[in-house]
Amino acid sequence: MLDSSRLKSVLLATLILLAGVLAACEKPVPSQSVITAYFTNPASPAQNQALQNALVDSLNNARDSIDIAMYNFNLLEVGNTLRNARQNGVKVRLVVDSDALDSNLLQQLRREGFEVLGDRRETLMHNKFIVIDRKIVWTGSLNLTYGGLTNDENNLVCIESPELAQRYTEEFNEMFEEDVFGGGEPLGARSALSLNGSDAWLYFSPEDRPSQAIVDRVKQAQTSIDILAYNLTLNDLRDALLEAAHRGLDVRLDGASGLMHHKAIILDRNTVIFGSYNFTRSADLNNDENVLIIDNKELAKQFRQTFERIYSQAQP
Repeated sequence: MLDSSRLKSVLLATLILLAGVLAACEKPVPSQSVITAYFTNPASPAQNQALQNALVDSLNNARDSIDIAMYNFNLLEVGNTLRNARQNGVKVRLVVDSDALDSNLLQQLRREGFEVLGDRRETLMHNKFIVIDRKIVWTGSLNLTYGGLTNDENNLVCIESPELAQRYTEEFNEMFEEDVFGGGEPLGARSALSLNGSDAWLYFSPEDRPSQAIVDRVKQAQTSIDILAYNLTLNDLRDALLEAAHRGLDVRLDGASGLMHHKAIILDRNTVIFGSYNFTRSADLNNDENVLIIDNKELAKQFRQTFERIYSQAQP
């Protein structure tokens, strides 16, 4: 029979063990996905707010650095988040198209001492990406503007991948530190990436000439090609789509009052091509752009749901 002191020790050890088990049960199971997609919807303010909230939360969690390459930027909520981050010791750097420097928000941020660089070129610094702590990337078709968030159709995808973040950081540094716009050493297309089991390829224009990779993937499509395109003037892509016309490809104009600002292609319900890159000659040869090709069924499903919603409202 146990004495009182021994009994107390056993009971204490049991309680500690139970507390540990209960705490473990209460912890959420870590998500296996490193890719989270968000979409704006002019008819759903709540959906748009959810996108902004997710981005702001991610920025608020930054501990070391925030690098932003954005064609246009006037979202005050994001600006205030950057102010808070800077006050907490986070290094914040911004690259924008020079025309965007006229915005009140960017002028104020510059007066406050933020590092903001314009491209100073006639052609566009059209990238839309954010790198947080060199491990999280946000990219898509969304400019950080009120119109883009509330009136237009856009996507913004969050990807947790230090390897992908490193490549985006290299491109950012090429612009911000080396002052190289509209070219430079090809960085993105050197090899495939693995995003938690999903194959991915990253391209920057003009140096990587993304058009060839896009056309090749379209030509390989077997069952379906769904396109959400703000503009489409690439001759090679046009020809590839015409060759695929026997698969039932159709083209419609969107029925919304704002911009159908996506730049996305969904292939065989398995692959998504998306980013800042419009399917135009200027995007391929002149502008600073980024485009991702990812083989991921869940991501393709989410993009296709948005495609179906927009398609159902479109005009033949």
